[in-house]
Amino acid sequence: MKTCTPQHLLTLGTLMAVLTGASTLGATTLIDYGPSSSYVSGDVNFARTAGSTGTGPFIFRRSFNDSSADPLSPTSAYSGPTFYGGYQFISSSIDQGFSRQQIRNNASPDTTDQIYLQSFNSGGWLGSDLSLAGVYIFKQDDFGGGLDTGSVALDGISFSTTGFINSADGTINFDGRYVVQIDNGDYYLSQTTLDLRQNNGSFSISGTTLENELWAVYNPSIDLDFDEGSASFNSLSLTGVTAIGLYFEENSWAGTDASSTAYGLGVRSFQATGTSIPEPSTSVLLMGLGGIIAAAFIKRRRSN
Repeated sequence: MKTCTPQHLLTLGTLMAVLTGASTLGATTLIDYGPSSSYVSGDVNFARTAGSTGTGPFIFRRSFNDSSADPLSPTSAYSGPTFYGGYQFISSSIDQGFSRQQIRNNASPDTTDQIYLQSFNSGGWLGSDLSLAGVYIFKQDDFGGGLDTGSVALDGISFSTTGFINSADGTINFDGRYVVQIDNGDYYLSQTTLDLRQNNGSFSISGTTLENELWAVYNPSIDLDFDEGSASFNSLSLTGVTAIGLYFEENSWAGTDASSTAYGLGVRSFQATGTSIPEPSTSVLLMGLGGIIAAAFIKRRRSN
């Protein structure tokens, strides 16, 4: 009598994995920005840039927009992934706004094409209270690996930045948070904050750390500046993910005359991975087919 060999079991297991949507190749790359010096041949401004309002405080804002017809990323002379978002810079008494809102070509420290924001004043920033908040997102419409539609479970996020703030107080923060959107609905920010005030920062979250992360609702269309004091952080199922990104902020710092640059923030790289989740009806059908295949293997073994 023939037995069910290890090769039979392996074949059955592989078929079941395929039929139920499990990947034998691991997570798929959803977003892959940089590190690259080939997205632009020179500095290229965002497709949308900030306007100004107010006469003290002076407010420079690019309102949040995640419409596929209105990206932040340049629509010409740029070959990188499409991204969306919004940002604002507020100066209490100096009428100077963004000097860079662009993909900056071959930026230091590693000659990468960075997503870059900067505010500059030749006379420095002494006497002005400053604040910054913003968000960049990458949408499912632009996910790779054929996962631009359907239900996607997030597997991990990693990114690298350059960051600087002109402040005499070395304890001033420059915080980042991970961003997700679920089922084209609410955006959420991670409770974990990331120190962006460093010249060569690298950050990542995956595995158990990602599974245990807590999240709070964030509505950038109402207010780009996230209010942590009134936020409620809770666990979140990271399935049905339809956007992934980075939030950044420093709520308040006093400028100095030591530097003409109030701050600089460059995103050198941004990657995210995920897996496809079959629709419930499809899963039931495929599980049924898997059961039929399993029964056929058992019947064949018994008949031999």
